[in-house]
Amino acid sequence: MIDTKTESNAFNTFFTKHKKIIFILLIFLMAFAVRGHLLKYDNMFEFDTYWHLRMTGYVLQGDLPDYDPLGFYAEGGTPLSDRPSFVWYLTSFLYILFTLGAPYNKALLMEFARFLPAIFGALISVAMYFLGKEIYNRKAGFIMAIVTATIPAFVYRTMAGFYEEDALGFLWMILGFIFLVKAIKNMHSRKQNIRYSLLSGLFFGLMAFTWSAFILIPLIIVSFLIANLIYMAYKNYSNKDIALFLKTIVISFVIFAALASIAQPGWVKTTGNYVIDNIPLNKENIDKLSNNVTSETDVVKASVGEENTGKQFFLYKYSFLLWIPFVVLLIMPLNLLFSKKKDNLTLLLFFWILITLLMAWSKLKFTFYFGIPIAVSAGFLIYFINEWINKNSTVLRKRVFAIFIGLILLTSIAAGTHEVYSKVPHIVEKTDWRESIFWIAENTSPDAKIFNWWDYGHWITYFSERKASTDNTNSNISGTSDFGLFILSQDLNYTANLMKKYDADYFIADNGYFNRYASFGSYGFITTNYQDPRIKSYVSFSLDCYPGSVGDGKLAYKCGENIFTEEEFNSFPTVWNDKPKDVMNGVPIFMYRLEDNSKLFILNTSSNNSTFAKIWFNENIHSQLFSLAYENGAVRIYEVNKEKVNEYAE
Repeated sequence: MIDTKTESNAFNTFFTKHKKIIFILLIFLMAFAVRGHLLKYDNMFEFDTYWHLRMTGYVLQGDLPDYDPLGFYAEGGTPLSDRPSFVWYLTSFLYILFTLGAPYNKALLMEFARFLPAIFGALISVAMYFLGKEIYNRKAGFIMAIVTATIPAFVYRTMAGFYEEDALGFLWMILGFIFLVKAIKNMHSRKQNIRYSLLSGLFFGLMAFTWSAFILIPLIIVSFLIANLIYMAYKNYSNKDIALFLKTIVISFVIFAALASIAQPGWVKTTGNYVIDNIPLNKENIDKLSNNVTSETDVVKASVGEENTGKQFFLYKYSFLLWIPFVVLLIMPLNLLFSKKKDNLTLLLFFWILITLLMAWSKLKFTFYFGIPIAVSAGFLIYFINEWINKNSTVLRKRVFAIFIGLILLTSIAAGTHEVYSKVPHIVEKTDWRESIFWIAENTSPDAKIFNWWDYGHWITYFSERKASTDNTNSNISGTSDFGLFILSQDLNYTANLMKKYDADYFIADNGYFNRYASFGSYGFITTNYQDPRIKSYVSFSLDCYPGSVGDGKLAYKCGENIFTEEEFNSFPTVWNDKPKDVMNGVPIFMYRLEDNSKLFILNTSSNNSTFAKIWFNENIHSQLFSLAYENGAVRIYEVNKEKVNEYAE
C-alpha cells in the first residue's frame, strides 16, 4: 500500500528545499514559451536576421570578410569592421558545441539560430530576477522577471527567429548591473568589492562587443555616479563610504571603457554627440522628443519606420503597464529624499528608466530599450507598496495588493502572448517574393548580379546567394539613390548607362512600386522634401480590383471606390502607350490593367514616361533591354540584355 502522506511530505520537503531553483526554472520556461510560438514556422522573422545568419555562416567557415561580398556589390560591399560581431562568434561556438563539431550547414544553422533569441530573452528574464533580488527582495525580483518575460516591447525582439544582436545585448548589461550592485553592497569587503567591480566592467564591455546600444551604459552610469554622490552627501554618508563608492564605479567604468575602446574606438565621441543632440535642455532637442525632426538630406532616417517617434506606440508596446514608470519616476526621488532609510541603489534604476523613456518617446526603435525598465518600474512599485503595507498591515490591504499584483502580471502575460501570436514571418506572408528568390537561386548563374530595391536585399543574398545592388543595411546611399533614379528616369541613355555601371544581370521588382514613386524620388534626389518639384511631378498609384455585378446582373469590376463595366475595364490597355486614357482635374492620366484584371494602375504623364512604367508595360525599346524571365504574383524578374544596353549607353 502506497503511503500518500509520506509521498506528500517528501514532495513538500523537496519543493521547499529547491523552491528558488524551481521558480527560476519556471520563469525561464515561461519566457521561452511566450517567445517560442514562431518556431512553428520554418523561416526566420524580419529581414536583418538573414544578414546576421549569412555573416555567422562566414564565421563558421572561417572566412569572415572585411566587406560583405554580396550586398551593395557595385560599391564594394558593406564594411563589416565597425559592426559588432560577437553574436556571430558566440553562435558559431554554440553551433559547434551542440552539433558536436558538425561542419557548416546552411539549413542546420538556421534551425539552430531560430531558438537562440528566445533562449537569450529567457536568460535575460532570469537575470532580472537576480537584479531585483539584489537591489530589493525576491518578490521584486520575481515581478521584474515575469514582466520582462512578457512585456510586448521586449518580447518582440527576442522572439524565436528574430536573430539579431539586440536579443543578446541586454544580457550583458543586466549582468553588469547585478555585479555593480553587489560591488556597492560589499564596499567594505575589499576582495569582494574589487572582484564584483571587475566583473561588472567586464560584462559592460561585452555589451560593447555585442551591440551598439551599449552607449546606454555610460549614459546611465555617469548619471548615477553624479546623482548618487550628491545623494550620499545629502544623507550624510561618511567620507569613507563616498570614497569607496567612487572607487567602485571607477574600477567598473575603466574596465568597460577599455573594452569599449577596443570594440568601438569612437564610442566616446558617439556618446557625447548623442547627449548633445538629444538632452532636452534647448528648444531644438525638446522638439525632437515630440516630433520626427530629421535633416532634409537624411533620407534613411526619415523613411525607415523605426526612426519615427515612439510615443504614439506606447500603449501597444507596453499595454496596461504604461502608467507605471511615470508614477515610479515621481515616487523614487520623493522616497529617496524623505525616507529615513538610506538607499544608494534606487538611483541606478531611476536613470535607467528615465533615459530609456526619453529615448523611446523620441524614437520607435528605442521602445525596445524601454521594455525592461517597465519591468524594473513594476518591481520597484511592488516593493514600495509592500513595504508600506507591512507597516500598515490590514487584511483588506493585503487582498487588494494581491489583486493588484495579479492584474499587473496577467496583463503583461496576456499582452506578451498576443504580441507573439499576432506575428507571422514576413517571408511566409510574401510568398511571391519568396518563390521569386528561390527561382533566382535555381535558375541563374552563381555569379549573377541582381539590381534591386533595398527592402528585400537580405532575402536575395541569403536565399539565392547572388549579389544584390542594395540591401537593408543601407550602408551606401548611392546604391539606393541610383535605383530610385532608375525607376523615375525618362531618359533611355541614362537607364542604359546605369545598367552598364552596375553590370546587372537581372532586375527584380513588384507592381507595388507604382505606389512608391515618392519614396524612390526621395532616395533618388536625396531629399526628405516631398514637395520638391522633381518628386511632386510624379503621380502614380494602383488599385486592387474585384469582379462583381451591377444592378442588371452584368459583370463589373470594383477598383477602390470606382466601378467599371466589363467593357470599360477591358478597354484599359495592358501594354504601354503614349495616349492618355482620361483627364482628371485637368491633368492627363494613363490607365492600365493587369492581364488577369486584378489591378488598375493610374499614372500621370511623368510617371507614364518613367523607365519602370515602360519596363512593366512592355514598351517596345525597353522590352528589348529588359525581357521578362519570371513572374509570380506581384513580383517580376527581368533579364537584362547587356548587348542592347551597350547599344544605348553613351
